[in-house]
Amino acid sequence: MADNLGSGLVYNDGTSTLQVRLSSQAGNALSFTAEGGLYAPTGGTPPTPATCLRTIASLPAAPNTVGAYTNAMLRGPYSSPYQLKWCLRAGADIVHFRCATSSDGVGVVPDYDNHRMEIGRSNIYVSRDIRELNSSTIAGTYNYAGDENDPMAYAPVTPVRTDRKGGWYGYLAQRYYQPLVADMLTTINGTAVALLDCVPADTATYPESVAIIGGIRAIQQYCAQAWAMIGVSTLANATTVKNAGITPCMLVSWPSPYNLATLPYPVADLQAAGVTWMVLPSKYADSVFTTYKNAGIQVLMWSNSRHTERARAATLGVRGALCGDPVYYRGPNTSAWPYDYRTEVDPWAERKVATGQLTYRTDNQAVSSGAGNVRGRPDQDEPGLFIPASFGSTLGRPTVLCGWLCPLVNPSNYTLTWDMKWTSLATISTTRAKLGLLFGAATDRDTLEWPQGNATLNPEGWPDGNKAMYRVYQRQNGEIGIAKWSGSTFSYLATLASPAIANDVWNSYTLRVTPTQITFTRRVSNGTAYTVTAADSQYRGGYVWVEKEEGVAGDTANPFAGAFRSLLYTNNG
Repeated sequence: MADNLGSGLVYNDGTSTLQVRLSSQAGNALSFTAEGGLYAPTGGTPPTPATCLRTIASLPAAPNTVGAYTNAMLRGPYSSPYQLKWCLRAGADIVHFRCATSSDGVGVVPDYDNHRMEIGRSNIYVSRDIRELNSSTIAGTYNYAGDENDPMAYAPVTPVRTDRKGGWYGYLAQRYYQPLVADMLTTINGTAVALLDCVPADTATYPESVAIIGGIRAIQQYCAQAWAMIGVSTLANATTVKNAGITPCMLVSWPSPYNLATLPYPVADLQAAGVTWMVLPSKYADSVFTTYKNAGIQVLMWSNSRHTERARAATLGVRGALCGDPVYYRGPNTSAWPYDYRTEVDPWAERKVATGQLTYRTDNQAVSSGAGNVRGRPDQDEPGLFIPASFGSTLGRPTVLCGWLCPLVNPSNYTLTWDMKWTSLATISTTRAKLGLLFGAATDRDTLEWPQGNATLNPEGWPDGNKAMYRVYQRQNGEIGIAKWSGSTFSYLATLASPAIANDVWNSYTLRVTPTQITFTRRVSNGTAYTVTAADSQYRGGYVWVEKEEGVAGDTANPFAGAFRSLLYTNNG
């Protein structure tokens, strides 16, 4: 091919791709951008750090702006400097972090929206509001989000641990000094747009009008007006930010119920305050997004990071999204440079949150270990994903997305292998208490089986979850099987009796999918294999979840705990 190319083209043998040929002559200003496009800066100046700044005005057009929410959330401590660097390395267009104001008027990056420094999170002696501490005290305080050689993600024990180690982030979450806003701006340095969230919790002592003081001061001192925004919730504070020469962004709180069609702010009021940017939760109805977009407001969907929400943002034509996993949200990029996260292997062996695992609000519930809704955790004694009792409670299809695999490279011909075990047994084992996989889905829309028209079990009115897929399962009583949903009909394609589950014993499983057949095998500890097979070709989508189901709507509680490890994908195409 290389011998038949005209001017301006070159064949890259290393990547087997045809691409534009860039001139090596002095003065060339044409270059590739991080997303693989061609960039010719105004004035013909060759690319330099100054010309490659990511300003608000240069953010990608709709719907391609992608922001990292709360410093990308559960991949690391919310305020950590190394997590900020991960966001920048990942190419986030916007980096969101919280902002409070110290007693001497300096912007501080708190971990939580209560705008406090807590003894349980740092080496401070007395818990206080940030407004009551000077910036010297804060900047000299260690954040105890984690400690070296401490793999525990959280402490499922009573009483709660008091040594202030661990955190959500697995092992080697190093301690660090509590950052100031100036520290974050220094690191970002115009390579992304900074979004300073100055909205305090309802329980915070000091109001938003105090929080913005430190944010405005930091942006003005760093001359970051072109690449920093301040997030607020009131129009009066938006006007204050605007009058300071800084771009305000309205941050809309999580609404109730689902699909709310009421505008949180009148369009005319936003326009009068000079508001041009907004972060709007995905829980709002499409009509709300459309109204603001049509009024010229740049709307970012506050997203759960799923590919389904990326598709929704594109359909609505909004500017983009703010999400907890910007790498997964973007999807695997194979069209330009191969930025494909699907080369990640067995992340739970590292006791870390996997790409696309999306441990926050993936079943539309907040993280809460007390309620059993924690989206899995590592264990200090052995690798794997450990899912606590009461996960999903009595709602069907509670899952954790295996996003680092998705969408599968070849969803029609592949093998998945993994191990599962019970770490505590359920009372009822014959018809419920199952572990397994959901697979074959065409989208990664959440799977949870929300009962419709039930104000007690589904007060928010969430729609029924995704069920156009297959299930392979292991019941506690030993039964294994293959099943599927077809419309509203659930059917068993194949079942087989095998030995009942013994507590705390790993079993190995294999799922083999071809274009026309599904085969599921359990191999017990002595090597004996039990296999079921079904000839079915209805679903060959590329999304996979691990599932731990205790019951369905209306069932009595049937808690048990389970674990998964070594989930590996092989392309057999």
